[in-house]
Amino acid sequence: MGHGNSNKLYVTHAEHSGMFGQHTASSGGFKAKEQATQRRVQTPFDCCDLTFQPFNNPVCARNADGTGNVFELVSIIPWLKQHGNTNPVTQEPLQPSDLITLHYARKPSGEIHDPISFKPFSEHSHIVAIATTGNVFLAESVKGGRDLVADVKFKKEDVITLQNPHGLPTTSVAPKPTPTAQTEKTDKSKSLVTKSAVAPAVTKAKASTPWNASPYSTGLPGASLTSTSVDPQTQSSQLLWDEEELMFDEFANPPKGKGKEKDVGKRRAYVRVVTSLGGGALNLELYCEKAPKTCYNFLQLAKAGKYNNVLFHRLVPGFMIQTGDPTGTGSGGESCWGTPFRDEYDLRNAAKHDSRGIIAMANKGPATNGSQWFITFRSTPHLDKKHTVFGKLVGGEDVLDALEGLPVKPGTERPAKPVKITEVVIYQDPFEEYKQREQRKRDRKAETQQARTKEAEEKAKDDTNWFGVKVGQEKAVAAAGGGIGKYLNLNAKRPLEVPPSTAPAPPDEGKKKRRIGFGDFEGW
Repeated sequence: MGHGNSNKLYVTHAEHSGMFGQHTASSGGFKAKEQATQRRVQTPFDCCDLTFQPFNNPVCARNADGTGNVFELVSIIPWLKQHGNTNPVTQEPLQPSDLITLHYARKPSGEIHDPISFKPFSEHSHIVAIATTGNVFLAESVKGGRDLVADVKFKKEDVITLQNPHGLPTTSVAPKPTPTAQTEKTDKSKSLVTKSAVAPAVTKAKASTPWNASPYSTGLPGASLTSTSVDPQTQSSQLLWDEEELMFDEFANPPKGKGKEKDVGKRRAYVRVVTSLGGGALNLELYCEKAPKTCYNFLQLAKAGKYNNVLFHRLVPGFMIQTGDPTGTGSGGESCWGTPFRDEYDLRNAAKHDSRGIIAMANKGPATNGSQWFITFRSTPHLDKKHTVFGKLVGGEDVLDALEGLPVKPGTERPAKPVKITEVVIYQDPFEEYKQREQRKRDRKAETQQARTKEAEEKAKDDTNWFGVKVGQEKAVAAAGGGIGKYLNLNAKRPLEVPPSTAPAPPDEGKKKRRIGFGDFEGW
């Protein structure tokens, strides 16, 4: 059981105190451990080796023995300039170009974890980094010679050990004792960081319910219970509707009622597209009730000036003319959200390519709409169910005829004479009016709720006297008294006692008394 030649089934005092090598739990072993030449205070894994503070932009300085020191970028660069490009830990030469940017995986709470196994890092973790990608893992997740995050192969010498507390101490790194006060300061800073990360969650839980909250849950508590890749969630949270999607549904489903269906003009946008072709302009009417998302994208891009100085880059006489690409090549342009959005040709009452002057979105396939659009020169029914129609030409037929008559470069579909959109003037934007109207409704609702809350508080103050006692409560307490029977109402009128009658009741032999329940169990 013990050390040495002892066959006893317990550790003897001599073995514990140091006869066969001092145990670290003994006083002598603890002193020997503190006085060891390789004794070194370990920097927390989430702190800079120079400032001992939590880092925000971590970089790694690689050492010759395969280890690495983690520094804060804004702290190590001034140090290198001031001390002649010297590593503050190893005193070895270190150039700023040799620093490796590290990428840590963090949870929403700010806790650092392994991106593969999702295990949180601790002071006992064996942490390594890949020099070629800068990704940080636990050592147990680095297998097969491939970075599973960046999907890049690496060699064995590309692995840098950032922390290995249970491994053998390295001889190339000189021992650098850290003052106890500095360690306490680091612990305090870590606790402050943790508290600041937890505080917003508490504030968010106490916040009022937003106006666009749905009756459904996000499902995060259930997902975190059944999946190890989702952070634990203990409180259920409501799913929030997208404000823009609610607005689009409101436009796509017009109000029903007497005369409301005929009021289509208020739900449509009117735009003037000024061209460089002799200052001529195209007046457009946008079908916001038939293609709300497409019209909203067009109006937002026009407000941001994305269509200013944009070429008409494609012209097919007798078919259409296309524009909307800021690059002028026909392959660029993006939506106001930065990503392609869905088609709307399958909505109810969707418009069709049934006449000249129809405005529709250009795309590269289903759900690839961006910023490019075109105007037709004739009816094109073969484009139905392929491109979203979102407006028509209501003015400027002469300008459209002039655009159709432009010469085309031989062998291409590009106009020989460059014609641009100088500006887009918006005369009516129903989406902006809708937002302002909804905001006024929410403001009135908030004012009403605030007035009710204030009224309830004032009423509660009126019911309380200067001593904080509710009015009328002290009289009831004084009348009740104390001791036995203090809960009896002495002021209530008691009914007169009626003496019991001595005349016997006539026996009713015709009716048999019905027994209810189990009785007193006398027959059991």
